Amino acid sequence: MADPNSDDLLLYYLVRNATDPLQNILCLARSSDGIHWTKPDLDQGTNIVMRSSGLTTEWGTFMPTSVLHDPAEKDPEFRWKMIYWDRIDPNLPTGICLAQSPDGLRWTPCRATPIVTGANDAQSAVLENPRALKGPHASPVLIYQQTWKHNPSLPTERDNLKFKHRVISIWNADEFNGRWVGPTLILEPDEEDASDLQFYWLTPFQTPTGYGGLLNCHHTVDQTMDIQLVSSRDGWTWKRELNRTPLLPLGEAGRYDCGMVVAGTPPVSWQGRTLLFFNARASVHDHQLRYPDQPIPNPEKGIGLAEFSPDLLRIGEGK
Repeated sequence: MADPNSDDLLLYYLVRNATDPLQNILCLARSSDGIHWTKPDLDQGTNIVMRSSGLTTEWGTFMPTSVLHDPAEKDPEFRWKMIYWDRIDPNLPTGICLAQSPDGLRWTPCRATPIVTGANDAQSAVLENPRALKGPHASPVLIYQQTWKHNPSLPTERDNLKFKHRVISIWNADEFNGRWVGPTLILEPDEEDASDLQFYWLTPFQTPTGYGGLLNCHHTVDQTMDIQLVSSRDGWTWKRELNRTPLLPLGEAGRYDCGMVVAGTPPVSWQGRTLLFFNARASVHDHQLRYPDQPIPNPEKGIGLAEFSPDLLRIGEGK
């Protein structure tokens, strides 16, 4: 995201501990060109901005997913908002949690319990756009989450969720640290889609008159993932764009992005450019190589950068 206090880009990234996931941490890096990054000293010689609760999780691990800067927020302690997946109460399941910060550097949980304990950690958030049409329920922040519908016709040979169709639902609240209501189903594959298509993740962003979204699409048969573009005037009703062709397709065989591309963060407008940072790997969702008969790409996975026309941030305008 663009730093509101400088000309730099900010990158919040998760460091996962393979042997002890309870030690997962959220860190921050800065860049003046989007290519080279530095790690500022924020926490006694580290760039750590938040640590996991240290409690065991029965589904997923500590994972922040959306960092929001809200300059219109009247309470300075809530000027920065974040949603993340963790278990912060040993007597409750893992779930979606809220965090607050006055500066984006020092984060604390908003409450001692999660706001949602169902479904899974594929969630994202966006500030309500005051220039958009009003949805059925006002909410200062809209949270989107992957939920499930029973579908006995889904291919199950390689999928880890048998007969569960991944769809996108929304949560709303009167205030960020208030009572959240949902999930309400808003986006699911239809008869025009391939029978094995599932919606894994929706990453929303504001446009001049509404919202755009990066729809991370999971293909059950070959376990690949790519990204489609969607738009909405109110954040609740979404339209598929580009004739449902991928906005960010998979790379060719031999590339690090030939198995999966995932956009968990929205595009950023920075110095007249529209940039999208994304995660990619040569293996697919069930961790098998997309092309097992070919040499393993080097690197096998990483963070990629794509640049688009500024029109991407105006998707759906005037519709």
